[in-house]
Amino acid sequence: MSTDADLIALTDIPFHWEFVPAPGGAAGEREQFTDHLIEFFGTWAGRVLATAKAEWTAGEFPFTAENIGRETADLLIAKADELPGYARLAWGTAFHEEQVLWSPIPLVVEFHRPMGDDPGYLMETVGASGLPEDAREPVLHYVSVPGADGVRIFAIGKTPQGGAYGRVDAAMRLDSGIDVVLRTRVFQMDQMAVIGAGVEQLMTIIAADGVGVTGEAPQ
Repeated sequence: MSTDADLIALTDIPFHWEFVPAPGGAAGEREQFTDHLIEFFGTWAGRVLATAKAEWTAGEFPFTAENIGRETADLLIAKADELPGYARLAWGTAFHEEQVLWSPIPLVVEFHRPMGDDPGYLMETVGASGLPEDAREPVLHYVSVPGADGVRIFAIGKTPQGGAYGRVDAAMRLDSGIDVVLRTRVFQMDQMAVIGAGVEQLMTIIAADGVGVTGEAPQ
């Protein structure tokens, strides 16, 4: 899906968001997605690959836009296949000087029928009071975008090995009456600095476009 410049003007760092084709889609859709990622890496990561190749000293340079794009597509499709029918997998990245800053960040988007008129239960869904793996108290942001209101949580978590990561869980109730929950984890400091704004951009796009609101959702 395309990102409208007006919708991503929430931050100086625009994110690019797309949905991975779900199982059972149109014939050839996933092949087209793979070809798209190959083209994407060739266009947007060409400078990074060229720099890495120039500095490579361990024999033949093993990376190309095609093998990176194809492997990335395979990984994202495999992850999308693990999700229940009410969830979709999105991926996003940010840009600097027209080059991608990092490989696609996966994000799970769930679409639910509301559990009652009061959306307050979504605070527990996103772990607003903290989760056992959180290293410190989460930071809560209230989010209001055209077509929805919601919350976004950012917390620093710790892996069992002691590594740190950023936890972003967000939720919103669309004006159409659907509750949407978004979840992602990032592991680089530069990603942690901007991922909250990136998720809010995706929330804005979903609320505006109704992207992914299909099929049955659990009660």
